[in-house]
Amino acid sequence: MTFSHLDQHNQPNMVDISHKPATPRQAVVQAIIQLSEKFKPYWNEQDLTTKKGAVMQTAIIAGTMAVKKTADLIPFCHPLPISACKFTYDIQEDGNYLLIVLRCRVKTTAPTGVEMEALCGVTVASLTIYDMCKSISSEIVIRETKLIAKSGGKQNITEYPIYGLVLTGGKSKRMGRDKALLQFQHQPHALYLYELLQTYCQRVFLSARANQWQGTVLENLPTLCDQFPSVGPITGLLTAFAHFPKVNWLVVACDLGNLKSDTIQRLIDNFSDEAIATCYRNKAGFPEALCAIYTPSAFPILQTAFAQQQYCPVKILETVDCVLIDPTSDREIANINTPDDWQGNTTLVQ
Repeated sequence: MTFSHLDQHNQPNMVDISHKPATPRQAVVQAIIQLSEKFKPYWNEQDLTTKKGAVMQTAIIAGTMAVKKTADLIPFCHPLPISACKFTYDIQEDGNYLLIVLRCRVKTTAPTGVEMEALCGVTVASLTIYDMCKSISSEIVIRETKLIAKSGGKQNITEYPIYGLVLTGGKSKRMGRDKALLQFQHQPHALYLYELLQTYCQRVFLSARANQWQGTVLENLPTLCDQFPSVGPITGLLTAFAHFPKVNWLVVACDLGNLKSDTIQRLIDNFSDEAIATCYRNKAGFPEALCAIYTPSAFPILQTAFAQQQYCPVKILETVDCVLIDPTSDREIANINTPDDWQGNTTLVQ
């Protein structure tokens, strides 16, 4: 076995990352600090105050300092330029206990990730909470410190799983036949998209009207049938979130005839869990709402829009915080809506 922190002479060394490109990276770490009921008198909504002062504010300062000092504390960590460091917390009553759910999000543009910085920051912040509170009681437990999200490296981790949704519930009026069954890659396109998303998503579903695909090659694929009036893609999105609200939904329309694996990979590589959605920018400059990843925070926004009879996902995304990325070419995310579009795509991905 070769150890990366040992050289050929079995001497410790820092891993050489000079060949790796500097890319935007971030990591999110969470810790839970459990306090006994003795601390409840010191709890005021989302704050704790002891004789030593404001607990959470002090912890955030200490944690931020620790993030910047990580390379001084962990022997082989690379010193990194920290472009952002943010702590968030929530104090909850859980029976006889108070639980502090503490998170540290760190960002950089560098050749390596910032997991250790986020871990170091949230750990020192947790220890600071302990120090600020120990005079009241030693019944303090720092527990469940873990990485919950990272992006920008070889492996992306999301707090919520990514599920895939192939939108097939439209009536294909302009095409004159079901677009989901058209054979772009020598098989029904909805089946191709379903299999494509399986590489990137924990689970994949078709979105369809009730019994829409009965008696077809698609009938045995996992399907989420519309639970709301069928008024377009928003119906499929709402239905998906109604079934699985704590999921990031990677959504593609069945009329994206040129969609390929690189298109999906770039979407995932640029995914931000802080945004409502991450999507491509089409040639008109608008968000391509049907080749996008929606975070759980999109659900209430879609519900409000639906109640206000605003059914166009593009117009909805134009009013909220989205990450927009440019496709390799406009053709990559072009919609195939009419027979002429279909016949004109003689160089589709094979």
